[in-house]
Amino acid sequence: MPRIIGVHEIELRPGVDPAEFERVAAEVVSLPMMAGWTTRLLKGERGARAGRYLLVFEITSPAARDRYFPAENQVSEEEMGRFDEQNPQAAEAWERLHAMRTDTDVATDYVVVAE
Repeated sequence: MPRIIGVHEIELRPGVDPAEFERVAAEVVSLPMMAGWTTRLLKGERGARAGRYLLVFEITSPAARDRYFPAENQVSEEEMGRFDEQNPQAAEAWERLHAMRTDTDVATDYVVVAE
């Protein structure tokens, strides 16, 4: 099965300290993730998005993604609830991270077709 790379362009809310956002993001990526998921936070160095953030999820398969997000803009309340119950520290850190960003991020899932 092909891997999925989820790419989310992140915009910080006005007044959010970028250093604090990076600190919380570093905590988030060090905590347990959903089964089959890894996460990275990238910061643009050059180009059109220099100084802005990208959250990248690498997911082992479409099935691993669909377990938690069965359709676009749909969350499996059962699976995410179970994950949050088993990983309260990760759930709390994700909440803090989400509170620092706007709701206007652009997100796309890509299927790896060649490596």
